[in-house]
Amino acid sequence: MKTAALSSLTPLLVAALTAAVPVAAQQAAQEGGGPDSGEPPGFEERLAGLEARPGLLDLHLDREAGKVWLELPAATGPRGLVGEYLYVEGLVSGLGSNPVGLDRGQLGRARRVQLRRLGGRAVLEELNLSYRAQTDATAERRATRESFATSVLWAAPIAATAEDGRALVDLTGFIVRDAHGVVEALRQAEQGEFRLDPERSAVDLDACLAFPQNLELEALLTFAGDKPGPLVRSTAPTGEAVTLVLHQSLLAVPPAGYRPREFDPRAGTLAIQFADYAAPLDAPLEQRWVIRHRLEREDPADPASPARRPIVYYVDPAIPEPVRGAVIEGAGWWAEAFAAAGFADGYRVELLPEGEHPLDARFNVIQWVHRSTRGWSYGGGVVDPLTGERIKGHVSLGSLRVRQDRLLFEGLLGTAATGSGAADDPVELALARIRQLAAHEVGHTLGLAHNFAASTYGRASVMDYPAPLVRPAADGGVDVSAAYAVGVGEWDVQAIRYAYTEFAPGADEAAELATIVRQGLDEGRVFLSDADARPPGAAQPLAALWDNGADPVEQLAVDMEVRRRALERFGAANVAPGQPLALLEEVFATVYLRHRYQLEAAAKVVAGLDYRYAMRGDGQGLAVPLPAVRQRRALGALLATVEPAALDVPEQALRLLLPRPYGYRPNRELFDGATAPAFDALAAAATAADLTLGVLLQPERAARLVDQHRRVPDLPGLAEVLDAAVGAIFATAAEAPRLAELRRTVQSVLVARMIDLASTAPSPAVRARVEERLARLAGTLTAATAGDPAARAHRAAVARAVERHLTRPAPAASDPPPAPPPPPGSPIGASPLVFELTGCSGPDQR
Repeated sequence: MKTAALSSLTPLLVAALTAAVPVAAQQAAQEGGGPDSGEPPGFEERLAGLEARPGLLDLHLDREAGKVWLELPAATGPRGLVGEYLYVEGLVSGLGSNPVGLDRGQLGRARRVQLRRLGGRAVLEELNLSYRAQTDATAERRATRESFATSVLWAAPIAATAEDGRALVDLTGFIVRDAHGVVEALRQAEQGEFRLDPERSAVDLDACLAFPQNLELEALLTFAGDKPGPLVRSTAPTGEAVTLVLHQSLLAVPPAGYRPREFDPRAGTLAIQFADYAAPLDAPLEQRWVIRHRLEREDPADPASPARRPIVYYVDPAIPEPVRGAVIEGAGWWAEAFAAAGFADGYRVELLPEGEHPLDARFNVIQWVHRSTRGWSYGGGVVDPLTGERIKGHVSLGSLRVRQDRLLFEGLLGTAATGSGAADDPVELALARIRQLAAHEVGHTLGLAHNFAASTYGRASVMDYPAPLVRPAADGGVDVSAAYAVGVGEWDVQAIRYAYTEFAPGADEAAELATIVRQGLDEGRVFLSDADARPPGAAQPLAALWDNGADPVEQLAVDMEVRRRALERFGAANVAPGQPLALLEEVFATVYLRHRYQLEAAAKVVAGLDYRYAMRGDGQGLAVPLPAVRQRRALGALLATVEPAALDVPEQALRLLLPRPYGYRPNRELFDGATAPAFDALAAAATAADLTLGVLLQPERAARLVDQHRRVPDLPGLAEVLDAAVGAIFATAAEAPRLAELRRTVQSVLVARMIDLASTAPSPAVRARVEERLARLAGTLTAATAGDPAARAHRAAVARAVERHLTRPAPAASDPPPAPPPPPGSPIGASPLVFELTGCSGPDQR
């Protein structure tokens, strides 16, 4: 029958099948089995000729086939448990695009995993530590474990088993996979639909290493896409093929002895959070523990005893001098805080030894990251999700940041002192900022959160975002002598003391920690973080990014005066000799929008709310609206920033803002406009006005104005704010044509913002008040007959825009925005992946 079947095949197919027989036999022989054995190769046969790398788990490298085999010990634990480990992955090489967020050295979150043998398969299973039972009762722990899903990250068949129970499994598929979520990151960034291409991906066998406490695995991964987006095309040499290097680590779980520390929302630390289903009924289900390094004395009973294992941070030797020295110096500031916590030798900074891998979990690393545009710096690393212990601190410093800071100061001071080493040298000022930045990002890895209130009591923390302190000088220029503070601040010392102080055996730790917090409260050290500072509708003016001083309104006036002086002096000296004058536009943007962050702080005074992270019994105040006089003063200061005289660009500056020369493409640091190739001064004015009016006429702020006036009639309400804005911006005093056109530009922005607020605000009370004011405004404009043709045409156009809004349910999708968007500041468009992986929501750009 077999012969009959074979004879029915074509002669060509018969020849092909016959030729395949010796090939199959040869392959079987290479795998350790004979062509006629009928048995798969055994354990020892599989290992024959492979390169052994013993370690935490033994690896065996097949260089000919490009495979990595994992040797599993016999399962000795329950449910086929081989062992429990920490697992973390990260990118050795990145895409180089800040908005996408796939950076060199970017680490994923650490996970507790169990390696198990189930039947004929090896399974790597991530434990669900968000839900647990902190108890010795086996039944309670089992009930909690079985109530919530786990996640199997990888599984593969066991290829061979030894007589003593050891087993071999092909680990290649685990190494060559999209463990970092590159495909999803590219999709979320709208850069195309990519897929991992196995034909263009491979294990890097030389980078697959085994040590007693860790396995290090590496692969070259190529992601293929047919329609790559512009960010991919601008960074990858061939947009359809994005090749990255992925690193994965399997680590031994930390040794016993680490003691988690209770989180306090007033202490300024980061935390892990989980639900404890074994908590007593009178205790919270949600538990929080501080994220921190393990730091202990050799003799806990001796306050002078040295640290058992000091915290050491290693600086990437790729950082060039003099930046490297500044990074080492700034990161080293934390030694002062650790000394205050009782560890005089507990912290230091060194250069990363040659040949060591930055992603090796044994090293806390400050890494240098290049991107095609300026972008984020952030501090993260590896945290044991079971306890909150920081296993590895990892800082990513964006290399273009220091250049942007130099540009900021060249915009204020000119380039005459650049490279001179003098106190007003923009390079030296940029190095002062990189010291602070290094300290800031290391602070995150040490376990500290942002404190955006610290700038209101003496620049008390490197965990704030520091605006350079620039003041008007007596000679008519600007003073940068105290641009940045030096060293950690009083808040930083307090936060490190809370996180790291080791108390004497038998001490009441909870009472000792409460004393540290109490001392900070008594001395006025306020802590307010991201949720109080970042949202456009944030209400607490003490919490702001890139601001200075206790009074944001007073500081706004200072910043506007500095801005005015810098604009008056702006000229060819603000660009380096030998550079095209057109490059002045990048510098000009930093000067013209210098006040952008301080006005955000000042806007929080309007409908502002004074509050703290109060705990019952700690004596901190309740949520209280800010006094009416402060709110009205802030409103006046904000409206002053949109006066035509404040928005006008001096003529000598406009003549220097030339079109781009041959060979210089436009970039995102430039203003948008409608007059290309010429600089559009009216569009720049609209952009600046929109920054002010956008934060003032913001839905949550508008709703608070309605509510605070209802509760306390003396406080300003939304109607008063709208009347003040319309009255100031639609003032009818005679102006020169140059300023009159600017005023009309701001009027258009105001009406667009009012229409947007009326269209999108969730509060019906807000919508009603705004539409009533729009209707009155339209009536006034329609009735007016004075003015030149330009003024009459503008009034008619504004009135028609209001009428269109009032007679339709929603704005048309084709409606133009109120003004061109500003060049990027903070935030600057990083991928959500950055925040997900680091836990740090802090872009470091200004």
